[in-house]
Amino acid sequence: MKNFDHFRIDGHTLRVFVSVCETGSVSQTAALFALNQSTISHTLEKMRAAVGDPLFVKSGRGITPTVKAISLLPRVQQILVDIEGLIAPEHYEASLDSKPVVVAIPTPALLNDMKTLQAKISDEAKHAKLEIRRLAPRNRIVEMLSHDEAELAIAVSGFKYPATLNHCIYGKDAFVVFYDPNHRGPITSPEEFAAARHGSVKFGGGVKSEVEKSLARLGLEREVTLVAPTASMLGDLIRGTDVVATMPRRLITNAYAGLAYCAPPFDLSPITYDLVWHRRYEHSGRHMWLRRLVMESRGEPLDEA
Repeated sequence: MKNFDHFRIDGHTLRVFVSVCETGSVSQTAALFALNQSTISHTLEKMRAAVGDPLFVKSGRGITPTVKAISLLPRVQQILVDIEGLIAPEHYEASLDSKPVVVAIPTPALLNDMKTLQAKISDEAKHAKLEIRRLAPRNRIVEMLSHDEAELAIAVSGFKYPATLNHCIYGKDAFVVFYDPNHRGPITSPEEFAAARHGSVKFGGGVKSEVEKSLARLGLEREVTLVAPTASMLGDLIRGTDVVATMPRRLITNAYAGLAYCAPPFDLSPITYDLVWHRRYEHSGRHMWLRRLVMESRGEPLDEA
């Protein structure tokens, strides 16, 4: 549009555009921004007028971005990163900070690390509190970090991060087979593993687990007889039964304490974790301090078998 003032496109409009692209929903975006749907729709109209494209078209019950919107998305994300990075403080004094520190983790296997982190925060920022949030399902990471529901996330590797997020390797842990030694012994062969009764955690989504993939390569399947919503609950539920659970080894330090474990009787890749944060905080004094503390709080090497 020739008469449209393109400088009327502000950061809020760009954030709404990115959110609708990522969620595929005006209603979800409205909820995230605590606005009504008509306000979000009006904001999108400004963006449409600026670029001369509908940006989104109906697809079933939802909407899908147009080719133009898809091409604009990474550029808009980069603009937001650059704008938001301007507010990052040049100097940070942890001892004066009272703002809560919010970290999202995917499993209680990392709780000991969070205890160490809490102690370090108390030493350096005694007025700040640590708040742990659950990262589930894994694709929630974009939403949580983009909308400041968490400052940092420790995520299981394998997720394709958008350009707005930065990450580094946090560490690894081995999968082991947990069992109650009062009700059964260790598993010694792939066939015995497939024949056992298994417990698992329902994380959401229909993607096959690494256990299923590894068994399939051997022409085997397992029978899952118990499903729990969290890893901690699964640890409690398999006590007093002959059900086994293939989970990260470090759970033995908390939720699976008192259970026995053995190595899987077939090749199973280790679980790898990433530390993830939003790029707008890359040079933030507070975030640089927090990332340092998180990496220093990892305790024993996660890849130690």
